[in-house]
Amino acid sequence: MKKLLILLTIFLGCAHWVWAQNMSKDNNMKIKLILDNNKEVVVQMVDNAAVRQFLNMLPNDFEFIDFAGEEKVSEFPKPLSLADAPRGMVATAGKMFIYAPWGNFGLFYRNHGNVLDKSLIELGSVESGLEHLSAYKGGFHARIEIVNNL
Repeated sequence: MKKLLILLTIFLGCAHWVWAQNMSKDNNMKIKLILDNNKEVVVQMVDNAAVRQFLNMLPNDFEFIDFAGEEKVSEFPKPLSLADAPRGMVATAGKMFIYAPWGNFGLFYRNHGNVLDKSLIELGSVESGLEHLSAYKGGFHARIEIVNNL
């Protein structure tokens, strides 16, 4: 039994190391939002506990609404645990985030501020297609998929 526990510990340690190496190698995890007008928004994801939970929900369909004329927001299909997610982000155009008090997520398409906001958890940064978000005057439907999985 003791040998089995040692082997299991070694295996899990190696699996975590391989996963961490893949995630940190240029942090190349990307998602794309396929908007209802067939335009695409590509987001370079960061590596944190919230992102990993979110990626496990994909592919999936989401309904976005406009909020405050600066961001498009949506709800997760099921709540995420935010206990291990690092808080604090400057709300600038192109950032994808979770608003921790409400547990929803969104993308800023305009700058919202220039100070660190501890209620935000960063998910990623828009790499291309930001202009498509601001083109919508209201809400929209989007399919979110993983672009590449390491």
